Amino acid sequence: MSDELEARPGLNAGQALSSVPDALRFTFCYDQERYTSGVRVDLARLHAAGFELAKPLKNSWSSDQYKGINTQWREPETGQGFEVQFHTRASFEAKQLSHDAYERIRSPQTSELELDELTDFQRRVCGMIPVPLGAREIHDPPRKEHDG
Repeated sequence: MSDELEARPGLNAGQALSSVPDALRFTFCYDQERYTSGVRVDLARLHAAGFELAKPLKNSWSSDQYKGINTQWREPETGQGFEVQFHTRASFEAKQLSHDAYERIRSPQTSELELDELTDFQRRVCGMIPVPLGAREIHDPPRKEHDG
């Protein structure tokens, strides 16, 4: 948020907070066997509660660097954004284990050699995560039809 305020001095604190997509983050964890049905039910439940997807759902179950689904939502009355991640216990634990590597990969100070090592580490961690049946086929929930 401080980076956003520095880059755009005209923003107030509320506007800066709203511009950070994961300032509010929730993580749903499911049993491996119930993952796909649970995610679909909870996506529909968020949508039915009136929340809007701010960006297309990001399904990373085919990635070799991260396993899970990330969504960014907006509460329409206030515009407040929030992130919801959908994981299995294994994918959540892998995310936690590899978070420092992820941060170093994103850093412009990371050398090419370290980048290769970190990427390989994430690939090995993610390679051990079982992919739930049907998880790769989860996509955005249907959008509401607007009158007029």
